This record gives sequence, C-alpha cells and structure tokens, in this order.
Amino acid sequence: MRRRVLLGPLAAAVGLTVVGGLGAYALAGTGGGCSGDGTLTLAVAAAPDVAPAVARAVGRFNDDGNEVGGKCVRARVSATDPVAVATLLSGRGSAGVTQKPDVWIPDSTLWTKLVQGTAGNQAGNLTDLGSMAGTPIVVAMPKTLAGQLREKGVPAQPSWEDLLRAAGTAENSTKDPADGEGRGGIPRRLFRLQVPDPNRTATGMGALTLAGTLLSRVQGGEALFTGAVRTFREGIAASVDAEFTAFRKERGERYPVALAPEQAVFGYNARRPAEPAVAVHPAEGTVLLDYPVVNLSRDSAKGRASGLLMKALTSAATRDDLRRLGFRTSDGTAPPQFSASNGLDPRGLHALSTPPPAEVRRTMQSWARLSLSIRMLSIIDVSGSMDEEVAPGVTRLQSTISTAQGGLSLLPDDTELGQWVFSTRLQGDQDWREMVSVGPLGERLGSSTRRQLVLSAFAQMRAKEHGDTGLYDTVMAAFDYMKRTYKPEFVNSILLWTDGRNEDPGGPSLRATLDVLRREYDPERPVPVFMFGYGRDVDVAELREIARATRGEVFVADTPGQVQEIFLKAISRRVCAPNC
Repeated sequence: MRRRVLLGPLAAAVGLTVVGGLGAYALAGTGGGCSGDGTLTLAVAAAPDVAPAVARAVGRFNDDGNEVGGKCVRARVSATDPVAVATLLSGRGSAGVTQKPDVWIPDSTLWTKLVQGTAGNQAGNLTDLGSMAGTPIVVAMPKTLAGQLREKGVPAQPSWEDLLRAAGTAENSTKDPADGEGRGGIPRRLFRLQVPDPNRTATGMGALTLAGTLLSRVQGGEALFTGAVRTFREGIAASVDAEFTAFRKERGERYPVALAPEQAVFGYNARRPAEPAVAVHPAEGTVLLDYPVVNLSRDSAKGRASGLLMKALTSAATRDDLRRLGFRTSDGTAPPQFSASNGLDPRGLHALSTPPPAEVRRTMQSWARLSLSIRMLSIIDVSGSMDEEVAPGVTRLQSTISTAQGGLSLLPDDTELGQWVFSTRLQGDQDWREMVSVGPLGERLGSSTRRQLVLSAFAQMRAKEHGDTGLYDTVMAAFDYMKRTYKPEFVNSILLWTDGRNEDPGGPSLRATLDVLRREYDPERPVPVFMFGYGRDVDVAELREIARATRGEVFVADTPGQVQEIFLKAISRRVCAPNC
C-alpha cells in the first residue's frame, strides 16, 4: 500500500504550524463547536507522533457540542515534545512550554512516573484516564542485516543480553574465543547500536529501564547495567528520525541498529527507503509506549470535560486513525497492515510492566552519573610480593595487569586515564612513578595514542625485587594530584591495586594519612579512592579506613577470577559515588 493511501487522510486533515523552536506546535483542523466567554476550553498537549490522530479526535469532539455544567466544552491541541511538559511539571524550568496543559498525552507513562518521582514536582493533580494507543520499543535493523543473521541461524527473537553484548564489543577489545561470535550466534562487531537520548525521549528512557529490570535478575547485574549504559552512551542519536537516517551503511562500517518505537519503523518503511527496516522483538519482552491521557487540571469542571474527551480519544474512529499511523491498540493488537513483507510482526507481544516512580527516578539518576565521562588515575602495586604465583605460570602482577587491560578495552576514547606504579623508592626517595599522564585515551602523544601508551606501560611493568609497599605516601600524592586537577564534567576517581599493607617505616602513619584525606576531602569536588586488595596479606581494615575517608570502597579478591569480577563491580559503583 502506498504512503499516500496510508497517511493521506490524516495528513490532509492536520496542518502543523511551528510556534516554538523547542517542540510545541499548534494544530489546525480541530473543529468548531463553540466559542465565547461561556466556553470551557481544554488545552491539550499531545506527543507529536500521535498528535495527528488526537487532532482529528478533538475535531469530532468539538463538533459534537459537549457540555459540562451548562458550559460548552472545546479542546485545543498542540503537538508538544513530552520532555518539554515533563521539564515544566518537574519544576526544573522551561524547555519551550511555559503553561501547564489541562490534558497531557505523552508517549509513555514513564514521563508521568518520572514527574511523580521528582522532588520539585509541580504537577499537582495528575490523573491517568487510561491509554489511547500503544507501540513497543523494538530493535530496528536494516533488512540486509536481518537476512544475514537469519542465515547464521540467529533466532528471530534473540535475547536483549545477546544483542547488547554483540553491540557493546569495543573495537579495540581482545578477540572473542568463539571465533568472533558472541553468545546466541550473533557476530561481534557486525553492528552498532543507536539509542535516542534517554534524557529527551521515552524510547531511550524505556530502553534504560528495560536494561535495569532485566539485568537486576541476574548475578552481577549492577556491573552488566554499567556495560549497557556504556553501549547506549556510545550510540546516542539526536532523535528517532536521526536513527533511521543512519541506515545508509558505508563499506567497512558496522551496520546501524536502532532502538526505536515499532510505529516509527512503520512510518520509515512507508516512505519506501532503499534499505527497509525490520522490527525485531527480543525474547524477554519489551517496554510498551502506552500514550496515557492525563488530566492535569485542578478544576473539577475541566476534570469532567477531560473524561468526555477521553471517550473521543478511544472511539472507533480514533482507533482507525491510529491504526493507519501504525499504532497498536492499547492492549497490543497490531494494525491489519502489519506483515513480514513490511518488516513488522503482527503477532501479540510480551509487554513488561512499567516500574514504579522511585525506580524510574533511580534509573535516570544512574544514567546521569554513568553517562558522564570518566577521569581516573590507575595505580598498580609493583612491590616484590606481586611476583608471587597465583595460578600456574601466572603471577599476581600479571593477573592484575590482565584485568586492567580488559577494563581498558571497556573505556571509550573520551575517558581520561593515567597510570602510576608504586612500591618504595621507585624514583629517588619517591614511592610512586608516573608511567602515563592523565588525559583522554584517544589523544595522540607523539606517534601513539594514550591508550596505546597505557598498554605499552602494562607490558613494561615488573615487580621490584625486595620492594616494599609505600601505600600511604602514594595515596596522599594521588589524592592531591586528582583534587588539584579536578574536572567537574567528569567522574574523578582513583583505582589502586595492592596485595599487602603499608610497609614504609620512613613514611607517614595511618592516622596522619587519614587526617590529611579527611581534611582535604571536598564533597563539591569528590575524588573517591577505590582500593583493590589482592591476596591473603591484605590489611582490609587499613584499606577500608582510607576508602571511607574519601567516600570510596574496598574490594578484596583471592583468585584471578575474583579480581576480574570485582573490577567490573567497582566501575559500576560510579552509580552512587560519592554517596556510596
């Protein structure tokens, strides 16, 4: 069916006129009905993708001459980005909307829950009258890619975990032992994930809450969520439309794959692009964008009028309009035009429940912290005891370096990282030595990038024979350096690896070290110290006191496997820093 047949009736009925550059539009064709001083007018703010159908419903509503308390009721519609209304209702200022609408139709209940979970909530009365439409968040991929995965035996409904693992493999990470393929048979480095900004779209926010919900059920979920956030962060798109613009794969590039509403896939394919999209529904289920109709007015008459409008928004005529736009009904029933030929699965879907307001707020707070770039000083103990074997042919230092190398591959190029080593008297009387200065991993320093220099530094590290552990001096020097060079646009932290306890009799005492750290700690410029204790000789109490003074944490491991596990856990602690 051609696009003019599918969308023509709605496009002809609705005219969009920009009234503000930040997301609000006035809609023509909203009907007549009544006007004048005796008219009760409802201001309706509708998400842009559903606004054409809302405008037609409002036109019919206005023409019907509805009354409340002897007053004629009329509605006026604006197509408004949900983030603009949510910003106003949350008390965070204005993003193009300065007046609270009487009726709000965002694309997802996630917006209302986010507003309810905000301390500065200005919404007042917020009554959800029900859903008027639905569209699930799907994995939209080029038809060519979908065919390749099918030929490789990848299930038609792969798991979210397999998709995220395949998409999140860094270009510079080590080769996967399964001959280049991740779990579920999905080849690594075949595609890159695109996600619309979670701060501005329900699709992005829904993808985050989905990841949080699914990963909370598995062991090590906090660390896995950190990895998912990193994958999302690297693939942020300006909008859903921008995701599909990138569906033009150049030779040698990874295929673009988008997290997008199913309805957007329908709209994209209706334009008959050179590379159509296929909407993939992952096995575990997905988040349904449910288009709630929300009464925001404290006025009882407007409340009753909103109830009358809701009937028009859920009428058979409106459902037909919504189906022509590619929306499912609120119970998930697909439009009749969905088929494999246009990349859309008409079968029912498994919609995961929407989390409560507090969980939505926590997820977005985690995103706000984890999506910040990292600025980190890594410090590795090279005292003599690090040369002891912890596995056949593997020393404690080699195991530590291997873990650090794996961690390095997870960090994007805009991460600022530096590398020190420490023991005793490594540089004159100084217990530490800088091997690579702190700066962006992607920055070129001579003929190499900083990332390459850090990898080279790992290869050069050797345990100092008979070297002791100058822990206190090193911690104070590192803390002083990171505080002096603090950058507020980054999460600043220190990661220190050691297998022992302070053994520098000529250095400061523990009490003197703690006094300095407590005095110099600034909650406005936090630099938490994360301590990695490796082995049975670690003084955990000593490390814990140092970490506590800087709002950091201690992680202790006895085996190489535990070292790798706790490293990922430590990185994920950035969710709560500096208040862990």
